[in-house]
Amino acid sequence: MRTARWTESVSVLDRLTAILDAFGDDGEGQGVSELARRANLPKSTVSRITADLVEQGLLDRIDGVLYLGIRLFELGQNVDPAQRLRRLALPAMIQLCRATGHHVHLAMPDGDDVIIIANVSGNDHRREVPRVGARLTATATALGAAIEAFTPREAGIDPDQDSDRAASRDRIRKAGVATVYHTGNDEHVCVAAPVLAHGSAVAVIAMSGMLDSLDPVRTSTPVRQTAAAVSRMVGDDS
Repeated sequence: MRTARWTESVSVLDRLTAILDAFGDDGEGQGVSELARRANLPKSTVSRITADLVEQGLLDRIDGVLYLGIRLFELGQNVDPAQRLRRLALPAMIQLCRATGHHVHLAMPDGDDVIIIANVSGNDHRREVPRVGARLTATATALGAAIEAFTPREAGIDPDQDSDRAASRDRIRKAGVATVYHTGNDEHVCVAAPVLAHGSAVAVIAMSGMLDSLDPVRTSTPVRQTAAAVSRMVGDDS
């Protein structure tokens, strides 16, 4: 909730935003007087603006109490979470890539998989990076391991059922990153850190490179810091 010392220079949009913010996060309805107090606005101003918002369907009025309207919910559903996350994360990803020279990836969980939603290509082109839209099995990647470690266990699952898996989760949570080495024809390493919202992973930032060029110990900190910066933009309050 924001408050301010209002002057004549404050726009109608500023006042409208302050009124909407004054509803808070609990979903409770508010009277005009309480909204005016929270928004630090004259009651007459709040009364006039809320009447217009009710008329437009952005607020509902029930027995004199105002609630956020269904039209606000409908508008919110038009925001693509992946698009918003990509827009927020790309500047930090570009900065990380420039600082290290390695490929940087952004992915989101989808069931048992992770989906790449953004890439920033580094300087080493010896291996082909997963394309945007690629679906990877979560259990085989650092991206999936980072997400799993910061996702609450499902109710009813015994944490001792798989001691190795539990130990791996604990190590990743302690380090703040997951590291997976891939051997064979495509020898590379990937370091991944979760993007958090309310303490739970909603996405993951990862860096990948050839085994002879990427040092996971040195890159863990910048990857973790980048993911933390994106988490703050997403709105993590953990």
